[in-house]
Amino acid sequence: MCTNSIYLDLHDNPEIKKMKNTFRFLSIAFALTSCASTTGVVQGKLCFPSEYVPAMNVYLKASGSTTVYKLVSKENQQTFTFKKIPEGSYVAFAYTTEATMLDLNNKKSKGSGGYTRFVPCGLSIDCKDHTLISFKVTKGKTTDAISICDWYGANVPAEK
Repeated sequence: MCTNSIYLDLHDNPEIKKMKNTFRFLSIAFALTSCASTTGVVQGKLCFPSEYVPAMNVYLKASGSTTVYKLVSKENQQTFTFKKIPEGSYVAFAYTTEATMLDLNNKKSKGSGGYTRFVPCGLSIDCKDHTLISFKVTKGKTTDAISICDWYGANVPAEK
């Protein structure tokens, strides 16, 4: 009987009730803020004009900004995923991690490719536009179908 009365005294104590309510409020506030996503995901395809896909530095660059996100793909990796990308407009491009291209003077350099207007045009020689396509990232959503497949003159930012 004595234990029950102590329990009831603590349970009915206004200070304990206040602490419990504060704890509940903070728990709910934390759960709501941690669940509210302010970022999105970008997924896409990696192509290369060869029998294999070399390792690449894959980039997302925020339009009108110097903000760049980078991930490194492995050899023969054909997809990429960027997580936690802030909402906004971006372009996607890549550089090979090794010098894989030869110029007219047989000088090796890193290859560069991008998600350009050449890609949805079918990668055809009749397509002349190699400008990067800007796409939107929306919070809580996945932006997909981004194909970094133009290795034939894509106009991409310099690699830093």
